Amino acid sequence: MGQHAKMKLVEAKRYFLQNPRGFFTVFFQALILACAFLLIEGGPAVDSVAVFAYCSLIVGVVLQAASSVGEKASGECA
Repeated sequence: MGQHAKMKLVEAKRYFLQNPRGFFTVFFQALILACAFLLIEGGPAVDSVAVFAYCSLIVGVVLQAASSVGEKASGECA
């Protein structure tokens, strides 16, 4: 693995630690993509994967809302 790739991984890890909602959003996108492939292949697990994707989206949205409320309460939001 090259030095540039390692730096990008460190940046991604730092971002997800500072913004946990981002992890759930990316996880949702990956699961939706998996659902598309499962639908094409006719896999039986597509319903379960879709439920996990939706739950991940809900968690990401709730964390985003909580973050926005927290920023407004502390006066950080313009």
